[in-house]
Amino acid sequence: MLLLTLLATLSMQAPAAPAPAAPAVTAGLKATIRISLVKLEVPAVRDAEKPSPLGGNLGPLLMQVLTPEGPVDIRYTIVGGDTRADIGGRLATLPRGTFVLQRVGEDMIRVVDPASKTWYELPASQNLGVLLGTPDVTIEPAGETATIAGQRAERFRFRETLQMPVAEGSLPQGLPKEIDLAGDLWSTAAYAGANYAAVFKTLQAFAAIPGVEALTAGGRFPLRIALRSSLMPGYEIRSEVTAIGPASADPSFFSVPSDYVKIQPPVGGQ
Repeated sequence: MLLLTLLATLSMQAPAAPAPAAPAVTAGLKATIRISLVKLEVPAVRDAEKPSPLGGNLGPLLMQVLTPEGPVDIRYTIVGGDTRADIGGRLATLPRGTFVLQRVGEDMIRVVDPASKTWYELPASQNLGVLLGTPDVTIEPAGETATIAGQRAERFRFRETLQMPVAEGSLPQGLPKEIDLAGDLWSTAAYAGANYAAVFKTLQAFAAIPGVEALTAGGRFPLRIALRSSLMPGYEIRSEVTAIGPASADPSFFSVPSDYVKIQPPVGGQ
């Protein structure tokens, strides 16, 4: 009896086994960006000012290809050098529910489809923005401010000239060698750095918004972009941050699940 009592006492005084360490969680940023292509109410133009038939048809076609089901919300999570973009609707070739993984400094973008449990890789250097090269960008302050997603934003007007990446003589008739873009930009200095600029590399790659990365010059974070072109008169591509704030995520959040199957990218990876 005395021995049993002694053993019981010793067991209660023995230190408990250490609990397993929780996975490291790093603070970061989350932002929801809404992509839409909208038809504008514009006044009629004189016959001499009308664009070519090719340009006049590009707006409706782009709307069908880029956002066939209407505006798309993309939920970004950025922690350290890792970025994950969860697609909340159909965006170009990406089905609803797809998420895209990218690490700053790496050339590959991983596209993951939970519905089919498949994934594929794309070279980040093959997106449309990179192929078009560094655009000639002019940004001028408009002297206006606004509050967007709880952040103070300044308004700028911008113009861009993009060179078409094709061989001489291979362009379809009526398609110009240069594309002029113009629009309005509302940006904030609250979020700066290469990690945040990576968000717009993803937009450039998948949302057909070439040159948008150049609008992060100076370390500013665009909260709202309205992009127009003579190739799509009467239409405007919009990108707007609807929510932004701190986030934390386990490293596994930025990994492809182990039971997913790697496949070949569609259309040869282009």
